[in-house]
Amino acid sequence: MEKYAEYETEDFLQDESFVEWVLNPETKARHPWTAWIKANPAKKDTVQQAINIIRSFNFKQEPVPAGFYTELIKRIDTTIHREEEERLLNTPSPFKKMWRAAAIIGGLLIGGAAVYVLMQPSRTAISTPYAAIKTVVLPDSSEVVLNANSDIRFYPDWKTHARKVWVDGEAFFKVRPARGGEAAPFTVYTSEAEIEVLGTEFNVKSIDHSTAVMLRSGKVNFRIPGKRAATVMRPADYCYYNSSQGGITTRTVNPALYTSWMEHKYRFQETPAREICQTLKAYFGYDFVIKRPELEEQRISGTLELQDERLLINVLADLLDATVTRNGEEVIIE
Repeated sequence: MEKYAEYETEDFLQDESFVEWVLNPETKARHPWTAWIKANPAKKDTVQQAINIIRSFNFKQEPVPAGFYTELIKRIDTTIHREEEERLLNTPSPFKKMWRAAAIIGGLLIGGAAVYVLMQPSRTAISTPYAAIKTVVLPDSSEVVLNANSDIRFYPDWKTHARKVWVDGEAFFKVRPARGGEAAPFTVYTSEAEIEVLGTEFNVKSIDHSTAVMLRSGKVNFRIPGKRAATVMRPADYCYYNSSQGGITTRTVNPALYTSWMEHKYRFQETPAREICQTLKAYFGYDFVIKRPELEEQRISGTLELQDERLLINVLADLLDATVTRNGEEVIIE
């Protein structure tokens, strides 16, 4: 995949394997693109821009209608012709990138007896870069706080669409009870699970075919549709599901430990160093490499300041009684 190092946004939009990877999130953990992006952090902004463009369109799978191929080719030709005229006139259009993506993606996704039919842009996509968090107000005035390297998607009009949010990464929800004229259920979807609520506050984390939910207040129904597994959560419950394990595990926790990231801190209690490093990698994008195997399962408690890398590294070194150094995109623990 060496050629991808030279890719710009439009190149990613024209790459069939990349488009398929974005549109099929359930394959992300095992896909070569996932490994390539982790190994090429310098391209993360360009990749994210392409992902946002692709996700801004809505696709559904339907039989190919009569004349579809002729009409699609005509639309692509028209789009390219329009762009050439704009280039010659030096009058860039604000919709240029969107229409180009529509033409390219629509052409790439033709296949056999079925096709992903491009609909009008319909879902809002919001994401965060590494080492940053963002608060989002949803159409019903519910709030979502996005952790670093995370994204959500939702329909902008909840008077005609149900209250649904799709999450990849980690987010904290403050769900407002439904008002008159709105669909009452509020559902959060991850690659593996569904969380249905009526009015509550909870944290959801969806990474590498696993979903974890911590309920701070209210009540939610945590479901795994593919396994026909479900559990009703109570405040301070923590539920975890991993597709390789096949079942939901539940335990009672201190909610403050799972929401401290909203204060730009990471609090942990009797947590293995291996798990701490995984959380820090998701936040910063660095590879945390533990050179001494005995350190991986060492359990420690403390607080790390996420906005001060130097202080974080020093505190982590003290807690582990180890040497911790950053070398480029790697943090070495030995």
